[in-house]
Amino acid sequence: MMKKNLYRLFGFSFFVIGTVGIFLPLVPTVPFYLIALIFLLRASKRDIVKLKRIPIIGKLVYPYIKKSLLYLKKWNTQPQSSYT
Repeated sequence: MMKKNLYRLFGFSFFVIGTVGIFLPLVPTVPFYLIALIFLLRASKRDIVKLKRIPIIGKLVYPYIKKSLLYLKKWNTQPQSSYT
């Protein structure tokens, strides 16, 4: 339980930093969103739905989150091969 809360804390703080990066040109946005997505996926998939429900930013950001979820699925689709 403590680990999930820690993942949520890191996920939402990286999301906030990424959102600040939309308005400040020196702060990159996409890497922070990807890191936030990884942390939130480890915590719970419900947290990603919570991001979508944020009034203004959620609707703008959710398509990017959806794209990055597709990229993460591509990386994790092949199971680890075992040596026999």
